[in-house]
Amino acid sequence: MRRMGRNQELVRHFRLLSVASFVAIATAAWEIGLFEITPGLLDGGRPALVYSVLWNFAGFGPIYLSMAEMASMAPIAGAQYHWVSEFAPERLQKVLSYLTGWTSTLAWQSGNAIGVFLVGTLIQSIISINVPTYTFPSWHATLLVIGAVAVAFAGNVYGAKVLPHWQNAVFAIHVMAYFAFIIPIWVNAPRVPSSQVWSGFENSGGWSNLSLSVMIGQLSGIYTQVGVDTAAHMAEEVKDAAKSVPKAMISIYVVNFCLIFPAILTVCYHIPVVADALADPTLYPTIYVLRQSMSDAWMTVILVIVVALLICSNITYLAAVSRDLFAFARDQGFPFSSWIAHVDKKRSIPQNACLLTSVISICLALIYIGSPVAFYAITSLLTVALLQCYCLSIGCLLWRRIHHPETLPRAQFSLGKFGVPINALAVTYAFWSFFWSFWPQAFPVTAAGFNWSSVIFVSVLLLSMVYYAAFAHRQYTGPVALVEGRRARSE
Repeated sequence: MRRMGRNQELVRHFRLLSVASFVAIATAAWEIGLFEITPGLLDGGRPALVYSVLWNFAGFGPIYLSMAEMASMAPIAGAQYHWVSEFAPERLQKVLSYLTGWTSTLAWQSGNAIGVFLVGTLIQSIISINVPTYTFPSWHATLLVIGAVAVAFAGNVYGAKVLPHWQNAVFAIHVMAYFAFIIPIWVNAPRVPSSQVWSGFENSGGWSNLSLSVMIGQLSGIYTQVGVDTAAHMAEEVKDAAKSVPKAMISIYVVNFCLIFPAILTVCYHIPVVADALADPTLYPTIYVLRQSMSDAWMTVILVIVVALLICSNITYLAAVSRDLFAFARDQGFPFSSWIAHVDKKRSIPQNACLLTSVISICLALIYIGSPVAFYAITSLLTVALLQCYCLSIGCLLWRRIHHPETLPRAQFSLGKFGVPINALAVTYAFWSFFWSFWPQAFPVTAAGFNWSSVIFVSVLLLSMVYYAAFAHRQYTGPVALVEGRRARSE
């Protein structure tokens, strides 16, 4: 913190194991990932879903290795926008880091909305399983989303001091519940031949050719990988963060894959007819699979456990999101930054950032209430914004590594001589994924089926640049202006 010119305002409660558990709970790989499979099944079918999870795991390897190294160099809550500021060319650091700060905020705020949205819709699904006449009224979803946001806010504010202490226990439940979820499917659900899982491609989205359809459907595979950098946003509350944060990121990146890939494979092997799964009344193909393998009573128990784990995930995720918001406000990146960046003295948390995030989550979720494509539009918004941050921050690191390697800070997690090729692969794959995450899921494209994340993403970029031109260029200098050894260069 001294090197980065910052005072230690937050309390370092987390250690390696607890921060790794924190990331696993926040990303909720199998709990959310299994309800994100519609894009893959619609565009490409079972094989596209399976293969996209595999190739995205491989593609995101260089991305997380690069970010783990940056988190070791500069373990700070701002993460990507700070790294852009510190590693970008001096004449561009201010505007590029400012832009990244806004897109990072957009990404994490969208991610927070996904969790509360899923809790609300899964509770409605539980009701529909037990009350077949239930019709999913929009206002019910609205109330459930607000309730989920309120629980996450209360858990962060009033449970701030115990937050690090229950992560390991919930992580253990997270793993045990995983087996309780998939074993009944293995035992009871009808099974399809391997040829349908590995080579039975389908093009239900209506695109002109199968290859294009598969590329568009990889949103499901991309989503299973994003978000492990949650650890970086908690760095100011982790002991020995330069070592612990990179280790937590890489270990949970691997653990999440070990959970989600067998789960995706299990679901794909037990979908007799893809069209029937996509037509499930809950709009979640995974619930269709559960119907084939267990009674309504046991399915209710399983989904209640999933909802409980997602509530824990929402609490954890809100903590990381609020730290991201707090950090950028601390650098005067927003209107009313001083209020947003205020740290509550009693609880030692950015309470106002938690409150604002909760309000934004409700607004984001409400935009899409009642729309069958809502969940996937928010998912797409999260992925495109995060991928932009990944691409730009790693790109700046690559530029500095090539042109001014002597100015790179010491890293306890270093890529060494492999840094340039790994960074280059990371930038290439992040940009590739960024491009495909904008596409609508079906053709012909209608207003209801349009991927509105592209409109929101561009609108936020334009809004941020208007605010920058009008006000922020005078008050925002970029965090590199405070970094030891770099102050003179940034002036």
